[in-house]
This record gives sequence, structure tokens and C-alpha cells, in this order.
Amino acid sequence: MVVFIISLNGEWKVYDTEKEFELFGNVPGTIQGDLIEQNLMPHPYVGLNEKLFRKLENKTWVYEKTFFIEKFEKKTYFLVFEGIDTVSEIYLNDIYLGKTENMFLTYRYDISSFLKEGENKVKVIIHSATEYAKQQEKIYGKLHATEDSTRVYIRKAQYSFGWDWGARIVSCGIYKNVYIEELSDGKLKYTTAFLKDLKGLVVFEGYVENINDSTKYEVQVLMNGREIAKLPIFKEGNEYKFRGEKNIENIKLWYPRDLGEQYLYDVSFNLIKEGKVRYSEAKKIGFRTVEILKESDGNGESFIFVINGKKVFIKGANWIPVDNILSFASNERYQKLLEMAYNANINMLRVWGGGIYEKEVFYETCDRLGILIWQDFMFACAEYPDHLDWFRDLSNLEVRENVLKLRHHPSIVIWCGNNENNWAFEEWGYNLKVNNKNLGDTLYLEDFLKMCLKEDPSRPYWPSSPFSGKGLKANSNLAGDTHVWNVWSGWQDYKEYEKDTSKFVSEFGFQAAPDIETIKFFANESEREIFSDIMLNHNKQIEGMERLIRFISARFGLPKDFDSFVYLSQLNQAEAIKLGVEHWRSKKYKTSGTIYWQLNDSWPVFSWSSIDYFSRPKALYFYTKNFYSNILPVLKQEEEKLILLILNDGKKISGDARIEIKDISGNTIFEKKYSGITVGEDFVYKLDEFFLEKELIERSVAKVYFKTEEMLYENHKILANLRKYKPENPEINVDYLKNQVIVTCKKPAIGVEIREENGKLYENDNFFVLFPGERRIFKTNKKLRIRSLFNYL
Repeated sequence: MVVFIISLNGEWKVYDTEKEFELFGNVPGTIQGDLIEQNLMPHPYVGLNEKLFRKLENKTWVYEKTFFIEKFEKKTYFLVFEGIDTVSEIYLNDIYLGKTENMFLTYRYDISSFLKEGENKVKVIIHSATEYAKQQEKIYGKLHATEDSTRVYIRKAQYSFGWDWGARIVSCGIYKNVYIEELSDGKLKYTTAFLKDLKGLVVFEGYVENINDSTKYEVQVLMNGREIAKLPIFKEGNEYKFRGEKNIENIKLWYPRDLGEQYLYDVSFNLIKEGKVRYSEAKKIGFRTVEILKESDGNGESFIFVINGKKVFIKGANWIPVDNILSFASNERYQKLLEMAYNANINMLRVWGGGIYEKEVFYETCDRLGILIWQDFMFACAEYPDHLDWFRDLSNLEVRENVLKLRHHPSIVIWCGNNENNWAFEEWGYNLKVNNKNLGDTLYLEDFLKMCLKEDPSRPYWPSSPFSGKGLKANSNLAGDTHVWNVWSGWQDYKEYEKDTSKFVSEFGFQAAPDIETIKFFANESEREIFSDIMLNHNKQIEGMERLIRFISARFGLPKDFDSFVYLSQLNQAEAIKLGVEHWRSKKYKTSGTIYWQLNDSWPVFSWSSIDYFSRPKALYFYTKNFYSNILPVLKQEEEKLILLILNDGKKISGDARIEIKDISGNTIFEKKYSGITVGEDFVYKLDEFFLEKELIERSVAKVYFKTEEMLYENHKILANLRKYKPENPEINVDYLKNQVIVTCKKPAIGVEIREENGKLYENDNFFVLFPGERRIFKTNKKLRIRSLFNYL
């Protein structure tokens, strides 16, 4: 491989042009991260410190680094920046190389004429993103957008201007790798391989740089070390490419989790000239087919993911950036969050369109775990000025580069043009038009579609989320995907989920507090009041705290203290999302997937997440493990009628079922057993229905069980009106044995919360319902603090 890399990562001299700050910063890194780590600014996630970071927004920053070249040879040298946030000028040895204006693009500068032996100096001047965006708005006019209207004019992570779950930290810096690339011959780029059909026909393709005569080169392709093909190089426009097809016998397929193996081939691409390898690129690639089945279902049109010819019910969560300060988002944090998602039975993550194209570790881990990815492009909740040639060109460069960089990952199963923009055109009053087109639609409906068809035909493109097509409104429940926000944002109770008939629910959510230990990080004891300034600053939704109180009081009555407020918000969130998921799963494939909002947080905040900023699980996380289980017994309620279902997302199963309903005092109201039950593959089985009097239902809690030879699956249903009928003391008993703890109770225990003595939440099992006669066993030798809903009312 005739290429040599000189890394310029590491320590750089950093200062603002006013010389308020002078430091040695990290590359990759961010200004904000360096200032915090060197105690030059307080931590923005504590108290009200976030507001202090507004003063940094208008600054211009300078990065400088001196490096040495011992021997300078007459080759081609490129200075490569994989990511600069955002608007900058680049100099080498005081010679201007160019500018950057998109944090999602890689910038490469030919420095062959400017590099010298001995000492060299690179300088990057990063201009204020906010000042740049304001200036563009002054020139071109104000457009509609949530949070900050100026953000639409700068290709920067949109959430950095603030969101209804995120801090406003307008970050800047050289946040990705910097290096000098030395080339003496051609170079491969954007190599990929994908399965064209299930008969085994594989397409190999990619681009070649730094060559002038394609006839002298060919590309050798190997799979698992075995040569598959040698492909010619041809010129297309101003670029050199290679492409070829080969039928691979008995090809091993890549499957999403629970449907099969996540087999990844070692695929190598060698650029050959005169019989010698001039450049190599190796990737792990999985082969699968994907389509979205859209056909009439009697009440609209379906939206079903089909992987390798098999329908998949999507059980997912939305993914936002791991941190507001990207330099704090370590690979270890990514891996932990993704492992937690896997352990919660999640099979899809939607990378939301107001954040970033994620780090390679994210996609590699999802490939390995079999977690599917819905990948938005980074346009969200706004009108974007695609009537301006420079903006349209910059956006198309961004999307093309990121599609080419990411297309070899089998876990990505859909490209999506934006988040909620087309919905906003129709229902939010975002109705400015140029040439009779909504601002952004030229990108979403034309440019991005053509680009994806050309550069990546291996997966579908979808213009927006939500979107329906078919001449319907974007957020129609008759086709496409839907964002269901009448519940929570529209102040409606979560029972309204049961009326929804959406084909695919790609957003729905319910807020809750983070873990109490997380709250202690940003607020001391005197500040832990529901409507204190600090609490309000850590719930970014307008009237977010008011909504929490409204929904808690509707279910449980008013919280008695702050700890009660935190606990009840989490239990309420979990019950809300559980109800929605069970409703939509029971309608398989009339509804073909649920992606709740949201998995994670970018800072410590009251939000819709199931895992808070410090990767501490909320009650919803533990509920997710259960309601996304492949096999799930479910009890549905329609007034006085109760319906018992067995949901099966896997192969045909057999087992025995049981239902038990108790009142809050522990008296058995109803009990029934069912033997020899067989549930078909990928099927919803209606086992029974019966009636109970309203007076009994209002005081009751149900548990349902399905036992196969391998495992016992259980679920619960809180039928009781817990504001009217408070739960009685469950009299929980704890037995400490060697390396295990056994928990039992005398009356129904709802929302059992288990913590270690130091306050740490027990992460293996939590927030469950326990009946008399049952026991939970925990493998630990630590003392546990065990409470339930009774303790918080």
C-alpha cells in the first residue's frame, strides 16, 4: 500500500483572538471540552452554568501546531481534516489553503507545493458559528425553525443551538482526526459490496483517486482471503470508479438480531498496477437485502421492513448525540449504550436528523450486534434555503459523502431525508415557498433521492420522517411512518395510544426525570424543588414540568416530595410507553414497528429518554426489556372486557399460560390456567377474553405468564385507579443468603425499586410487579434498599 500517514492529532496551541483564553488543547477535541477539563470554565451541566457558555459563542478561535518533516520526497501530499466544527480558514506555513463551512464534510488540501523539510506550521482559524449564521440570515432572510432560526444557514449539528431536551452549547473545534497523507500512486475510496438478490449476486464498487490513466490499473477483490474478481477501472465524469458483479455460491447472510447470524465477511480491495498492490482497503461487510413492503392492507398502505425476504416487526428507540460536547463522547460510552440497547431487546435505532452522522464505532457495533439503523440526514424541524445554489450544493456534497462513507454497513437499512420538515410544511405553518416549492423539498424529494439511487441502491430512501406519500399529509396514519405526539405534547392521556392506527410509529414519547443520583450531579439538596430555576433549566420543553405534574396527578395524585416526583415520573413514563408498544404490537402487521422517543440523553436532563446522561437506566429501560421481548403475554383492557394475547416475533412455540388478578389487598379476583398452547411463527394469538365488573377492575393488578420448555415469560397490567385506591403496604421481605438476595411480599408490590445502600440503582432487574407467592432472586452479596410504589404515595 503506497500511502503514508503523518498524524497531527494531539496537543495544539489554542487561543481566542481576544486572548481571554490561551491553552494547549486536544485534537480531536472541542474548545468547550478543553476549557472544562482544564478548569478554565465551570462544567456547563451543573446548575445554571450552561448560560455562562453563551459568552463563548461570539469568539474567534485559533488552533496552531508545529510539526517537522525530516525528509521531503517528490510525492503528492494532502492535509486532511476529517471534521472541523464549523466555519474556518486553513493555513500552512502562512499560505492560505482554503476554508471549511460544513462540519459533516472531510476537507483535503493538496500541500505538495507548500510543505517543506524541517519545521512546518499549520493554523486553523475557527470563526463564530452564531455570528456566521446571523450574518447569513441578515443577507437572505429569516426562515421558520425551532429554537434558533439562524441555524438553518449553517451546516452544523442543529441540536447545538438548543433543543427541547438539549443544552445550548454551540461547540467548535477540530473534532475529528487531522493528518498528512503521502501518496505515490493511486488510492481507493468508498469501497463497498452489497447483495443484489437472494440468489447470491454481489455487487462490488468504489472510487479511485490520484490516477490519470485507468488502463494501467485494476481492482482485486477478496472475500475471507479468497480472490473473487479483478475489476477494471473506468472514468465517469471527473471521477474514476470500478464496479462489477459476481455470483457467490452459498453466501452467508447477515441478519438482524433474533432472526439469524450477524455474519460479516472480511472483504479486501486491492488496487493493482503492474502486478503490484499499490493501495488496499479492508472492511467487514454483511450481505443482506432490504425493502419496505408497501401494499394495501384494507385500511391504507403498509410500511413493513423486509430483511432477506422476511418481515421484521421493528422494536426500536430514537438515538440522539451522546453528548452536547462531542469530545466527551468516548467510544466506551457508545459501546455501553449500544450494549444496553441490545440487552433491552431493541432491534432498531433511528439516528435522528438534528444531530450528527455518527462515529464509526456506532455503525460497527450495530453491525456486530444486529441492531438495524434508520439513518436520517441532518436536517430537522426547519425550512432550509435550498433555493440558494451554495446551500444546495453544500448539502448535496454532505449527503453524498456520508452515504458513500457509510454504505458498506449492513445495519443501515434506510436513508431518510430529514426529521419533521415535511410535516412542518403542512401543519406547523412553515409555508414559505420559492418557485412554488417548500424550502428543502428540492433536496428531500429530488436531489437526495437521485443520489441514493445512484450511489447506494442497496437500501430504500425515504424523504422525511414522518412521511406518507400517496397524496396524503406527511403525518397521516394511513401510510408511511407517523410521529404520535397528541399524547404528552398535546396534553392527552396515554390511553389515547390505543386509538392510534398508524402503520409505523417512528416517534412517540413520554417524559420522566433522570435517576436521582444524576440529579444530585447538577443540583444540591436545597435546589431539588420541582419548579426551581435549576430544575426548569434542566427540562428544556416549554411547560415540561407542568406536564409531568399533570400526568402524575392523573394517575397517582400529587407527589408528596421531590423524591416521589422523580420516582412517579419514571413509573408513569414506563407505563405509558408500555401501553403504546403493546397496543401496536398486538396489531402486527397493521402496525409494523414502534420507535419510541428516545433512548439516550446528551446532558443531565428531564427528558423522554430511557437511559439518562450517565447511562443510568430509568424505569422505562427495564420495561423495555420486557415489552420488546420476542415472546410476550399481554392483557388488554376494553372497558370491562379483558383480552389475553400471546405475542410471538419468533418461530412457532408451545407452552402453558396463566393469568392471575389480585386486588390491592392481595385477594385473588380471577385466576385461570391454559395448557398446551401453540402460537404460530411471527403471530399474535388471542388466547381468551372475559369480563370483570368495573368496581373490581378499579382495585386490581393482573399478571400474565407464558411458560415454554426454555423460559417463563411474564407481564403485568395495572388495572387499578391508583389515585382513588392507594396500594397497601406490600410487606416486602428480603432474605440475604450467600451471594444472593431473595425478595418476596405479602401483598402486591408495584414498581419495585432496588438500590444498593450507596443509592446506585441495581441494573439487572428493577421496577417490576411482585405478587404474594412469587420471589425474585438477585445474585449479589451487597445490601439492598428495596421500595415500591407504596413508599412514594
